[in-house]
Amino acid sequence: MNKEGNYKDKAEYHLFSDRYHYYGPYRQPTKIKVIRYNQQKIEEEEVDSSLEDFRHVVKDGYVNWIQVTGLADEETISRLILGFGLHPIDCKAVFTPYHAAKIDDLNHRVIIIMRSCSFGKTSNVASEHIAILSKDNFVVTFKEKDNRLFSPIEDSIRNDTMQIRSAGRIMLVAFVLNTVFSQIIDAAIRVEEMLEKLDDVLLDARESKINIGKRIQQCRHANLILQKNTVPLHSEFRNIAQSDVVTSDVILQQIFDELYNQLDYVILSSKNSRELLASMRDMYAASNELRTNAIMKRLTIVATLFIPITFLVGLWGMNFKYMPELDLEYGYPAALIVIFITGLFTWAYMRRNNWF
Repeated sequence: MNKEGNYKDKAEYHLFSDRYHYYGPYRQPTKIKVIRYNQQKIEEEEVDSSLEDFRHVVKDGYVNWIQVTGLADEETISRLILGFGLHPIDCKAVFTPYHAAKIDDLNHRVIIIMRSCSFGKTSNVASEHIAILSKDNFVVTFKEKDNRLFSPIEDSIRNDTMQIRSAGRIMLVAFVLNTVFSQIIDAAIRVEEMLEKLDDVLLDARESKINIGKRIQQCRHANLILQKNTVPLHSEFRNIAQSDVVTSDVILQQIFDELYNQLDYVILSSKNSRELLASMRDMYAASNELRTNAIMKRLTIVATLFIPITFLVGLWGMNFKYMPELDLEYGYPAALIVIFITGLFTWAYMRRNNWF
């Protein structure tokens, strides 16, 4: 497929349509898991993706958490979203991996679109598309990769942490947000630690400066992803923190205030990292310039030292038949002595004038 075709395919998920497709990088098979819980009971079930009507997995008297992992099966996911009475535009938001962060309509139909951040083994930051849809007594979460991101929430449900099993679906939404925010905070702390190590290396003259520029660029890329994923979410979070369902419950209000503070921390951290990166780039450029100047100075000194010696060698190296020096018995050792004295004199002159 040509480049124009690739661009057209990737641009299609921005258009309105009756059928949306997933164009993200993670083509993992779709898995669906349901956790139902109330104050007395917990039920866990793997759901067959070929199920025609997913409304049957939702039971009254429970908070029903439907986890969808992998977005490759567009038909199944679309059937699930529309089957729960959600809007077709919600399909577009779920399938769009680079959708702008948004939080809409907490009191009735919840839709939250965001991206998580995490560091891999290669110290490269990875970003994952996360979507949360909720209505009535169910919460549906979508994520691109088959990982253990939401495992702590499952443990919290089993252990009834903060009485989550009797707090309703909005508390579950809060736990999901907290899990994603915690991962983003870990990424922000990791960027700060990397910058601190780089700062020590830049200030230590004994350390090798090899690959420092590459590491600075790596930190800059990670910080840009953090800013891109959190700044829009921070502005949208006011919708959820100031909604009636949150402000009417003291516990929920405290939890969402804490979540808002977590976003504040990440944004402040990313701003500080951006300023530190700017100063590091200037320091690195200045360090490279000073190192280049020092190398050029040494090369210039060596070249200056050999200029008179080169002149003498060139003078005595001419192939004229009648040269009086050629007949001298001790001409060769005398020439070596003159060359040595000339070099020594040139070195002493430069040293006296503080050239090095």
